[in-house]
Amino acid sequence: MYKLVFSSFLLFFAFLSCSPKISKKGGLVEDDNPSLFLKKALFAPEWMEGKCQLQMASEGSNVSGQAIIRVRKDSAIWVSVRKLGFEVGRALILKDSFFYLDRLNSVFEAHPISFIKEKYQLPGDFLHLQALLFGNAPLDDLSDFSVTNKESFEWQLQKSMDNGILSLGWDFNSKRISAIDWGQPASNKYFKMKFGDYKELESKQQFSYFRDLNIQSAETGNLHVVLSFNQVQFNLPVSLRFDVPQRYSGSH
Repeated sequence: MYKLVFSSFLLFFAFLSCSPKISKKGGLVEDDNPSLFLKKALFAPEWMEGKCQLQMASEGSNVSGQAIIRVRKDSAIWVSVRKLGFEVGRALILKDSFFYLDRLNSVFEAHPISFIKEKYQLPGDFLHLQALLFGNAPLDDLSDFSVTNKESFEWQLQKSMDNGILSLGWDFNSKRISAIDWGQPASNKYFKMKFGDYKELESKQQFSYFRDLNIQSAETGNLHVVLSFNQVQFNLPVSLRFDVPQRYSGSH
């Protein structure tokens, strides 16, 4: 079950990177170009460390614990999950590889990032996962969004794609994304993520301390993950240590 926690981090970007062709239907609101304020709001620290409470529910199983998430921009993502003060799992995600330590069963696993495509029939990208952890839109191209709903403090942005519709909620108070909603009805795959509890950083930018993720697919079933950050720091180098004990199966 704890391995599924780490797999869900990879699924963050696996689902959102399924956007190969953009439809040119519709257009931007002339005076309110979403691509401009999405780009302006991009948050890209060189380092990030976040400590959070983690809750995860899937069909027939529930897991809770504490997680530490560390990011070195464009290089590595390191995750440690603890239960009752003991580490139960650790993962290191690089641009081309994924490493996992199962502390409960003394197992080490190493996979190329391509295993996401092979196992879940989806492409994956390190930079999309990094964007989600920073609170950015996990897209290479931020153009072609249209404004479909203008509430007083939250707009609904949409982008038409050949494989479905991507919707973003945009909060003008925090000047950050409040929600991501993407679906691929033909294959019954859905991804929904909410961002909340924004707080101002020393840089005057806003960071979401609360993330609520729902994934549905034939491969994962229904998966619900909640991250509640209680401490974050940025631009301070942190250890990404990942040692594999010799006694672990798969370590040789």
